[in-house]
Amino acid sequence: MAELENQKVLRIADKTGATPEFITEDVVEVRRARLIYYKWVNRLMALLATISLCYGVCAVLVLFKIVPQILVDAQIFVEFSDSNAWVKREFINPRMESREKIMINFMKQYVELRNTYIRDKAEMQKRWMWGGLVSYLSSYKVYESFAKTIRPFQDDMEKRKASRSVEILSVERSGGEKSYIWKIEFKTYDYTYGDDKSYSRSKEAVGPEITEKYWTANIGCRANPHRRTAYRRLINPLGFVVYSYFQSEIEN
Repeated sequence: MAELENQKVLRIADKTGATPEFITEDVVEVRRARLIYYKWVNRLMALLATISLCYGVCAVLVLFKIVPQILVDAQIFVEFSDSNAWVKREFINPRMESREKIMINFMKQYVELRNTYIRDKAEMQKRWMWGGLVSYLSSYKVYESFAKTIRPFQDDMEKRKASRSVEILSVERSGGEKSYIWKIEFKTYDYTYGDDKSYSRSKEAVGPEITEKYWTANIGCRANPHRRTAYRRLINPLGFVVYSYFQSEIEN
């Protein structure tokens, strides 16, 4: 309907039968403004609801992505005395009371892994090659230095048909109570078999020739939480890693 000048809108009579009155232009404009206001408020609410829905979907997708990566630290039983009966249960964390004892134990195992040799090539590859336990417990620089000595040592042991075991003699900290450098003294036993006596069961066969050597190793180690992967966190609960290593033989 076209708008005419000085037009008047007749108000519909109510149930009381009161005389109808004319609605002025001011009232019409106010009502029109209210309709426009509520219309835009409705659109704004619909927009906010859509944004909230999108945000909720994104949050759910992020949770599905993060939940599989959440790790719950297991508990570990640590012996605090010489008796097998007294143990303490602790949650694994970098500030646990038995942290130093665990680090010392890992240092002993690390020295044994680097120096023990058995006549099983598949087993030695799992220990010494890239991706094995030695590389897992070493920084890249330390393992790179160790990898250069693997082949000559293996060739020498295979040539002599020998195997080697390790005995840890002592472990002590070097450079004060807060130092990260440790000194480990250990002893190696080389078992050498002759060509015609290897695994022989004859009466004339004798045991292997045993060569004893004394060594000292200086180890710099720390706990790196990034080494605590989901499938190896129980193998290396504190993230033990060696960042410096030097080993030398002690002359008798």
